[in-house]
Amino acid sequence: MNRNDKALLDKQLWGVNPEPPSLIALALVGVFLGGLVIGSFLFARESRHTQAASHDITGTISQSQ
Repeated sequence: MNRNDKALLDKQLWGVNPEPPSLIALALVGVFLGGLVIGSFLFARESRHTQAASHDITGTISQSQ
């Protein structure tokens, strides 16, 4: 790779930053994970009042015959 190739590569890769994640990126990940945790608590509290399936096996068997 000659000097001209390196200069062209530098122009093409000017926006690529090899630095580790910034504080803003870590804060966004933290907010996302916090939202997941809060949402799971809210959804669990709301779904406690609903029943999706019957636990009465005898009623299910007698209706199917």
